[in-house]
Amino acid sequence: MRYRTKLLIAACLLLAMSLSAAAFSYWGVAQSHRYLIRSRIAHEQLERQLQLSRHSQQLFKAWTDTLLTGLSDRPLGEAYLKKVIESDMSALEELSRRELAIVGPEERKAEMAEVHRLAAIRKEYQIVLDQLAEVDQLRSRGRPDIAWQNLVELLRGGLDRELNELIEVAVADETAEVLRIDAAATQLLTRLERISTIHAALAVLITLGLAIVLIRGLRAPLAALLHGTRKLAEGDLSYRIAVSGKDEFAELARSFNNMAGDLQDHQKALQDARDNLESIVEERTEELRQANESLRKIDETRRAFFADISHELRTPLTVIRGEGEIALRGRNKRVAEYKHSIERVVEQAKHLSVLVGDLLFIARQGAGAAKLKIRPVDLTQLVGSVVGDAKIMAMNKDVGVAFAEDTPHQTIDGDPARLRQLLLILLDNAVRYSRAGGQVNVGLSRRNGTVTIEIADTGVGIPQEDLENVFERFRRAGNAAEVNDEGLGLGLPVAKAIVEAHHGKIELQSKAGEGTTVLVSVPEQAEGSQA
Repeated sequence: MRYRTKLLIAACLLLAMSLSAAAFSYWGVAQSHRYLIRSRIAHEQLERQLQLSRHSQQLFKAWTDTLLTGLSDRPLGEAYLKKVIESDMSALEELSRRELAIVGPEERKAEMAEVHRLAAIRKEYQIVLDQLAEVDQLRSRGRPDIAWQNLVELLRGGLDRELNELIEVAVADETAEVLRIDAAATQLLTRLERISTIHAALAVLITLGLAIVLIRGLRAPLAALLHGTRKLAEGDLSYRIAVSGKDEFAELARSFNNMAGDLQDHQKALQDARDNLESIVEERTEELRQANESLRKIDETRRAFFADISHELRTPLTVIRGEGEIALRGRNKRVAEYKHSIERVVEQAKHLSVLVGDLLFIARQGAGAAKLKIRPVDLTQLVGSVVGDAKIMAMNKDVGVAFAEDTPHQTIDGDPARLRQLLLILLDNAVRYSRAGGQVNVGLSRRNGTVTIEIADTGVGIPQEDLENVFERFRRAGNAAEVNDEGLGLGLPVAKAIVEAHHGKIELQSKAGEGTTVLVSVPEQAEGSQA
């Protein structure tokens, strides 16, 4: 049961007890007031009945004295007593009406009997008055003897006996009623006192019971929550409160457990993040170290590059300058000598132009700005044409170059001039670093929209430690210079730049002394190339 429901039940019980106490108090006050009014009326009726009895006796005595003595000017004369008796009877009638208005149905019959008896008293009283009036008339007419005789007969016959009997009955009844009402009022007070005591005891017991139930319902879950809070404050995030029931404290315990679980997860996440951060810092530190090492190598490469490029540029420039100076030296030279010097200048200028063009292409490709003239290229025909050129170069070294003539035609989107340059670079390297009697095999295949060119030689190969650096500018494998001292180390970097400009990939597979295989894969359709 939810604690809110328990509180509501307790409040309802206390409210019911309060309302019952208020209702009982109101009923007790009303009953007490009713009995008080009835007691007052009964006492007033009894008093009036006694006064009526006394006044009626005084009235009859006054009449008798008047008839006997003939004097009528006494303080308690007939006229005064008649008014007093009339007042008594009117008061009794008014009290009877008031009593009828407040009694219940079971008492109304007895009260109606009192009303009838009061009417009988009034009637009997009037009869006695009439009889006395007749005697008084005889006396006033001058016939006192007859009046006296009639009075004696009336007295012998019991003039006011029936009236006195009625009044005595009324007094007895009123006396009994006063006693009965007082007894009922006393009984009511006793009952009210008993009921009040029982009600108060029940109220105390119920209040204590509710307090015990509510305190027990509060103490255990609050103690568990306080203990859990202390555990959480001490850093024990694995502590969980035992959950039982479906009340508010159970929901609070579940919320506490969820909060502790979230805190534990957050702490674990923070610890993992801290560990991960430390790992990342270590990785970044290692990366920075490697980057610094790479920058150092790049700086060394840059310096070597500038030294090499300076050396490579100096040679053709020196030749051009020397040939120009030779041409200008002396005045009487043959045309053949001038022509030879100019041809040397042009040859070195072409070499210089090719060198600068390759460097610019590599730099532009590195910046993603290499420009290609894309159009459909019959790659099979192009490979066959370049293989033919390579055979001519290989004749002096006794190296065979083979390409299957029945190779299916493969067409791609590319720059034919750059692709020719790529094939010439790769075949020139394959022939140049092959020993006499060696063999260069060229293959062409297509798979999943990609055309692959394979060039395999049986040359000196590339040491494993140099494979990662062969695509750097002006870098040559350690054994390359031993076999052939020509070359600038720009061939493979240019080849890689051409392949990447066509959104392809170039790979080298080589072992020192066993030969090298170059795999070039380019897509059939150009993707994002700039025409």
